Amino acid sequence: MPRQRVAMTAAEAAAFLAAKRVAIVGSLGPDGAPDGEPARLAVAGAEIVFAVPRGGVTQRNVAHDPRVVVSVEEFPAYDAIRGVTVLGAAELMTEQGDEAMFRVRAPRLESFDFAKMRR
Repeated sequence: MPRQRVAMTAAEAAAFLAAKRVAIVGSLGPDGAPDGEPARLAVAGAEIVFAVPRGGVTQRNVAHDPRVVVSVEEFPAYDAIRGVTVLGAAELMTEQGDEAMFRVRAPRLESFDFAKMRR
């Protein structure tokens, strides 16, 4: 049986991300091990921006390897799980107060919406 398509359209993924304010950012440590950290998220058009603690694990990791994955999900019930994953390279925009703000360059989005599954 072929696998059902549950991906969001580009417009659905953009609207989903624009409505969210928190994400998990995954990065690679100097030893190659993965790290994940909560981040404040902002989306303006096609630009995806996240803020993490200044001097924290994500900022240190990105200084060595800019590749990141930004994951946003919601799961009110199994048949309503939705999410968008953004893969790209983090670029430091600014450091303000206790936060370091990054934009995701060359983002590639993957998404899923379980509500699209046929029953």
